[in-house]
Amino acid sequence: MKQIKSLYRRLLLPLLGGLVLTACEKDNGEETRISEFGPVKKEYVFDWKTSWANVGVLSNQPYDIELINPDNGWLTIDTEGRGTHFTGDDQFKVVATTNDGFPRMEGIRLRTHNRADTVYIKQKGFITPKLDFSTRSIMVLGDGGQATAQLATNLEPEDLRQSVVYTSTDEGGWISDLDISNGFLILQTAPNADPEALRNARITLSYRDGWNQTISSTVYLTQANANNEFGREISFGEVRDLVGIVNKDVYIEGRIISDIGNGNNGENTMTGQTSIDYTETYRTAYIQSLDGSQGFMIKTVSEDDNIFERYSKVRLLLKGVTVEAESNPERYILRKVTSAMVMSSVAGSAADIPQKVKHYSELTDMDIYTWVTLADCELPVRKGSLTPINEGYARNTGANRETKYPLLVRDRNGESFYMLTNTTCKYRRDGRMLPYGSGNISGIVVHESHDRFAWMGSRDMGDIGRYQIRHLTRKDIALAEDFENGFSALLTEYRYGKLESHIFRPTTGDNGYLTFTHPDEKTGDAGWGTSDPSYLGPIGNKDNLDKTGPTSGIHTGNVNGNGVVENGKQMCTDKETNNDGKGNLSSAEFSAWTNKCQWWNTETDRSEAWLLHFSTQGIATRVLSLQVAMQNRTIGGPRYIRVDWSEHGDNNRDDWNPITEFQLPDIVNWSYTLYWQCAGYKYIDIPLPLELLGKDDVCIRFSAANKKAGGREDGQFDNQIITSGEVAFSYIGVRYNK
Repeated sequence: MKQIKSLYRRLLLPLLGGLVLTACEKDNGEETRISEFGPVKKEYVFDWKTSWANVGVLSNQPYDIELINPDNGWLTIDTEGRGTHFTGDDQFKVVATTNDGFPRMEGIRLRTHNRADTVYIKQKGFITPKLDFSTRSIMVLGDGGQATAQLATNLEPEDLRQSVVYTSTDEGGWISDLDISNGFLILQTAPNADPEALRNARITLSYRDGWNQTISSTVYLTQANANNEFGREISFGEVRDLVGIVNKDVYIEGRIISDIGNGNNGENTMTGQTSIDYTETYRTAYIQSLDGSQGFMIKTVSEDDNIFERYSKVRLLLKGVTVEAESNPERYILRKVTSAMVMSSVAGSAADIPQKVKHYSELTDMDIYTWVTLADCELPVRKGSLTPINEGYARNTGANRETKYPLLVRDRNGESFYMLTNTTCKYRRDGRMLPYGSGNISGIVVHESHDRFAWMGSRDMGDIGRYQIRHLTRKDIALAEDFENGFSALLTEYRYGKLESHIFRPTTGDNGYLTFTHPDEKTGDAGWGTSDPSYLGPIGNKDNLDKTGPTSGIHTGNVNGNGVVENGKQMCTDKETNNDGKGNLSSAEFSAWTNKCQWWNTETDRSEAWLLHFSTQGIATRVLSLQVAMQNRTIGGPRYIRVDWSEHGDNNRDDWNPITEFQLPDIVNWSYTLYWQCAGYKYIDIPLPLELLGKDDVCIRFSAANKKAGGREDGQFDNQIITSGEVAFSYIGVRYNK
């Protein structure tokens, strides 16, 4: 206690220093006395069983202790016969009896002649308070009369508070005589005299336990008009004709296919360069028609308004909803939805959802916001997690730059697309390796942009394809674990930098090599190792790894390092290579590799280039493709990358065959983060022409398409490439269908 007391004084003395100096001047240097008084801990939490604790007090003056409620019947003070008057640092014992009821709390008052403080003792209860309406909404006729709602509770009715809020435009007061009996809330409704308008209200029951914590449950009431009509049911197709604010009593019936709890419902939007609205995913739901042919995104006014439970069959009143239409692709969003608009909700199961199984090329705009299983898929970049980003720029370390990561997916037909995972997704980086075989991926088809992959001149325009898919559980990614159980095979693969004799060799097989046209001047090497965020877990600030909440770390233990297994051996399992929970592997691991040079050669007036050599002899296939993970490691590297092929491999010749061009994101800048900077490598799929087959030595060239580079605030990318531009890879693979 002397150490604690000394600490208190060290903290207090600097704060009182100004007062001491003043007192010295005024009182001729007389010493100022410091009043020290307070408990070591303000709160103790006991289990429901008989429990005790020693309560410590720090004081340099006399004080008394007493129970605030001495007749509480369960908590006693034991001072071992010393009474309740103390002087100086001391402690006393408190004892709680077994609590076979609900949680409870008692206070102990500490008093000096002029100061007071309180210690609170909280004890858990053997019984947990329960209060839940079995049905979230009820409908009553316009004639009025009795209505009931089933209620599951273990609380006494007299301990419950009642609240009635009228949410329609009427004057209210048409609900009366609320009573709780035999597991039901019973109430009376007055007749609705309006021949057209419906009436809505919500009734909330709440209970405050002994810890002053409140639990509550709400039921929503919809009353028909005077003609006992609940409005008119319309089809999903008819809703598409109601763009704008709906002012009619119409409703739709459909199935909820989203899951509010998984954190991956919808996109959490950037509200600034370093700010994200994390409520978006919890205000997002999806409803599809009962036959699964079309669907809508729902945006609720608040998180509490999102009462939509997965698989439930819901009737949703549309009056007051804003129907928003988006084009290219065509899709519809229901905005300003409140819980009061839920007319009925009936629980369902996965068996109630129509199973639509399609290949990516078969998707249409009508599939957007519906549940679809995409067939014959694989994750072709064989390393990392669902969100391979530097966590120093995400929520788990308290930063707000990255909202999601689009993970590359490829299917048997050679089509590629992105699977979206939010940084709020609970299982996104749980230490498990990704599956490397093929299978199906199920989820909600959406259309979203990603500026950090492709900047199109303004926010929310970054083109990552016409359709993406959002998974809701890890089981939705139903791919075989082993690569051998897939439809593709590898010609060559670079999963980490394997530098031999100045060039990079494949890490899977021995087909070909990777080099650079401007080697390091000192060593002659084609490049060197750099970091990448392919570590599987744990992630998050060290102080947060064992906590929960918006800045908590995902603390599931990692057993597979960076997710690369070569010949049955884990390539990295040392947790120390994880950079303070940011998910990075160090440059020493060669999990990525890079170079540094003047990318645009002013003498030849052409770009320097990475050159990938490999053989295609003996391969017969109808689908040949290249996958890369790339990033500019310095801001100001080439923004536009051109991919060509040839058999000669001479960068100074002009007879290269063009394949494609794409934007390459810059590494993210902490001090001034721009919307087109990315905290991870961009995964890209490049279909290759079948002309490449049957060649002894094919060379694929990655070069700057022009002199443009990032860095300007307006994102126009017309600055010239800087002299020390670095283009890094963390993966290269050439694969073909077996």
